[in-house]
Amino acid sequence: MFRLIRTSAIVALMLSQLWIIRAQPNADPYADLQKSRTDDGGFVLGNPEAPVKIIEFSDFLCASCQNYEPVISSFIREFVVSGQAQFEYRIFPIVDPELSVVSANLVECADTLQPGLFWRAHDLMFQMTSSVGFTAESYTEFAEALALNSEALLDCASEADQHRIDADYGMSLGVNATPSLFVQYGESEPLAIALALPEHYAALVSAIRSQTSDPVTIRYGDYAGLSTFRRDDGAFVLGDPDAPLTIVAFEDFFCPHCQVYAETVRQFIDAYVRSGRANFEFRLYPLINPQYSTTAAKVAECVAVQDLGQFWDAHDLLFQFAATNNAADMADDIASLLALDAAALSDCLERSMQFLVDVHAGQRAGVSGTPAIRARDGEGDLQFIYIGDQPQARGGLPIDVLAALAEGAPGVTIGAPERSLLNEGFLQDTSLMSETPCAPPCWQNITPGQTSLAEAEARVAAIDSLEIAQSGGGAFAFRHVDGPICCQISSQDGETVSTTLLQFAPAMKLGQVIAARGEPTYAFGQPFNDAEAIVMLYYPEQNMLLSALAPGVDGSLSEASPVVAAVYATSDVFAAAFGSAPLQAWGGYLSYRDYAESGAG
Repeated sequence: MFRLIRTSAIVALMLSQLWIIRAQPNADPYADLQKSRTDDGGFVLGNPEAPVKIIEFSDFLCASCQNYEPVISSFIREFVVSGQAQFEYRIFPIVDPELSVVSANLVECADTLQPGLFWRAHDLMFQMTSSVGFTAESYTEFAEALALNSEALLDCASEADQHRIDADYGMSLGVNATPSLFVQYGESEPLAIALALPEHYAALVSAIRSQTSDPVTIRYGDYAGLSTFRRDDGAFVLGDPDAPLTIVAFEDFFCPHCQVYAETVRQFIDAYVRSGRANFEFRLYPLINPQYSTTAAKVAECVAVQDLGQFWDAHDLLFQFAATNNAADMADDIASLLALDAAALSDCLERSMQFLVDVHAGQRAGVSGTPAIRARDGEGDLQFIYIGDQPQARGGLPIDVLAALAEGAPGVTIGAPERSLLNEGFLQDTSLMSETPCAPPCWQNITPGQTSLAEAEARVAAIDSLEIAQSGGGAFAFRHVDGPICCQISSQDGETVSTTLLQFAPAMKLGQVIAARGEPTYAFGQPFNDAEAIVMLYYPEQNMLLSALAPGVDGSLSEASPVVAAVYATSDVFAAAFGSAPLQAWGGYLSYRDYAESGAG
């Protein structure tokens, strides 16, 4: 994963710059700073009139959060104290389901008992968790260090709930890890960014943000006639904003593979972006060269600040400069070649931060190297491109794959292809009706609770039409020759079969199965996709669980509904699965929703 935090920088800050209560036990380093809370209770430090705010979602027990605190301290000292920015802390308990919440509640309650104490309590909690550890009994030491009544603090902590509000807010923004950072300019929506080093904060605070997302028409150059625009988060897009498909590339100008891939991108643009069938989105992902990759990303953004229409020519030139090792004066060279204001471009470099937004977007999209290609339908989320069942996570995709996606060819999809339980490649077997060679829960003379796992595997291996696909760990999976894996036999103790799972080709109808095995005792299930809902039919006396398909959640079962799976297991397995659960009695050929609503009552 791309990392913007250097250990050496963190250590240096820890040793020389961290504001912690340990250094000044009786002083409040935040005494002269304005403290406030958002409408929903978030804790904010600094001038409310500041034009920019950094928002951190953090967990006091998170080691990465502890390591990042010196960077936050540096930001507060340099930009919050000076009134240039605010800092907002949000609690996102994720490490330990109990202690993360307890630590968060204690810090919140320190402020409840003594308004304005939150930030000293925040520092102290990080000091405790990172140096001496934290337990459920640590509240006494915490209270003593802050001169608070420990019992009053504990009583308050038992009812504090700001962590729930903060967690809900974080999840609404897509937070799924700590620490997570956002930057907010004025009343605009917070922008998720990658974790930044101290040298990046000046750019964040003084960033030149795009004032409009309106498309402009490129007037000259290789991209003349095409529209270009920036998304709300600043990403650069070429093509019609209403195009149904967007191909998204995460690239580094100094990545050799990206330089080669530029030709494929050009082919795609000429064939599909110019025709309006797709647009192309470029994300800055500096990764390769510690000296020049980030500078090139900044130059690209700063060209767009002066003239958005020239971004794409700069994009091409930067790839050329990097490929020919002509990078030392790239900003001046770009300004000269594109007739831009060189002084303004140089000044902008100190205020460029789009790459931090793009790196975070890449991290969320699973990018681990460059080039990486993702796609979106319309205004949808970034997703992997799939070829069949395989996600294409890394590398540039060939033009024929991109073309297939743009043309809607089968086999290439945005996101995982929709699956169906109606699969002719699954097990061709109707033995639960014929009882050949044995009756459920026996299958092929393999009976849960009686047959050894080794004997079961040998029996399956001896069937010509089947092959073992995987084996080990107390289970084996098998399939029809040349078909997908459909079935598994497993053992809880590693010796004797406990469960047999079979997925069938749609050859058996529910009416036929009920005629052979009788009506089930219970019915329940879950949706599988828009067109299919699984209704599970439980036969406790036969140690059998069948799956029948209904046509969606509102479609009813019928005698013709296909039975697509069976689970045969020991009584102990079913008792563990269903023993304490209220089960809905079989009521006939009803819909999945009928069973779900009836069961809920």
